[in-house]
Amino acid sequence: MEAQKGNDAIGDLWKPKAVKKLARELADIAAAALIAKDGAVRKPASERVAAKILQRAGKKPDLVSLAREVHEGSLALSHPRYGAQQVAAPIPAAALVESVVAAMNQSLAVWEMSPIATAIDRDLMAGFKRLFRYPKSAEGSLVPGGAFANLTALLAARDSLEPRASKNGNARIAIVVGAQAHYSIARAAAVLGLGRDAVFKVPLDAEFCTDVQQCDQAFTSARKAGFRKFIFVGSAGSTPTGGFDDLVSLSKIARRHRAWFHVDAAHGAGLAFSRRFRWRLEGMEKADSLIFDPHKMMFMPLAAGGVLVRNGARLAEPLQEGAPYLFGSKRRFPDLGQLTIACSQRFDALKVWLVWRVYGAGLWDRLTTHVCDVARAAFQYCLESKILEPVHEPHSNIFCFRLRQRERDSDRRHWAIKEEINESGFAYISSTVLDGRRVLRIVVMNPRTTGADMRDVLGRVEQIATRTKRSR
Repeated sequence: MEAQKGNDAIGDLWKPKAVKKLARELADIAAAALIAKDGAVRKPASERVAAKILQRAGKKPDLVSLAREVHEGSLALSHPRYGAQQVAAPIPAAALVESVVAAMNQSLAVWEMSPIATAIDRDLMAGFKRLFRYPKSAEGSLVPGGAFANLTALLAARDSLEPRASKNGNARIAIVVGAQAHYSIARAAAVLGLGRDAVFKVPLDAEFCTDVQQCDQAFTSARKAGFRKFIFVGSAGSTPTGGFDDLVSLSKIARRHRAWFHVDAAHGAGLAFSRRFRWRLEGMEKADSLIFDPHKMMFMPLAAGGVLVRNGARLAEPLQEGAPYLFGSKRRFPDLGQLTIACSQRFDALKVWLVWRVYGAGLWDRLTTHVCDVARAAFQYCLESKILEPVHEPHSNIFCFRLRQRERDSDRRHWAIKEEINESGFAYISSTVLDGRRVLRIVVMNPRTTGADMRDVLGRVEQIATRTKRSR
């Protein structure tokens, strides 16, 4: 009897009518999240909202109603006044196809488990090679995000500079980076056994980019510390300010020091599609390795990162494993588990590939150019404001600003302004620290955000700043 009940319960999960009904209901929730433009960007008192949802979940509620409640209580990234972090309001088609990816559940580690998916993944990576002007002999894979991609690229760099490093664990290599480099570089140094002390930072110039004039000094410091082999990292769309390093000059410096040249373009690689802004990536094609995140400036849903290594063998060599129960394909397409750290490789290529094939590269030209223009509108507003001032001129879609009037407690005030506007639900922004001071930060990651939306957000910041000053 119990066995029969168990079989019935299993069968219920796969009843065709029930599955199709559930798919429609969940798709309605997904659509609501994708097209939302009104209401609060984030509901006030989010901790209380989360506690209520968790409490309700303990009472075995209806699945669809609980999913709807989670959506309604969550941060609305598709709201035009969202501008906090580098997480995109995704292109609807890319987000909706995710249910297809999950349902097919193809594992790309092994060709036999994903023959069509592997072909699509390889076609997509060939497209990225052309886009970034890399040779056909380059190799790479999609990964969960930029941190994973940096780790993969630096693994290839380490084993290229120290061929026996994967076997004996010994590698004495310095990593020279700009001070604005993403923290995942130092984390990768720790994971790969190079050590965080092997990371040498180059000061920033007036535009918060790697100061070309001070790079040689960082290499000198590394040599004084006993290093003779180097990885040199440039940023194309840094996290704090969206700044782009002078990659042409950095590539020349790398060549002079015989360093492996790596470009972290997790954020900015999407500008390769923009006819107006792709010049900022000039020099990236000279890198020994690069990374890119379609879930940033290509407006894909999480997760979709990518890594490419110019000499494909340098990526493949440290990732070859003897696992005859998995690998051994002699066909045209490889077992991708031999090209990535992951074993379970999700079919993340499908959403990117479909959008590219169906809508064309021109779509990303329009979207990337637009969000950069909106950030420029925010910059122009602050130039003319009597209360706010720009901290830098935006290179892309990230813009930092601050109060014009300097105060002893300005760090606290900037943080308090950010907290108040976010808690209000009217808008959502972020902050960072530049030159040792707290500033406010906007990241335009929604292609439906307009210059008018940014003016509304900055106007509200001005109102809060004026009111809180008077009440002190």
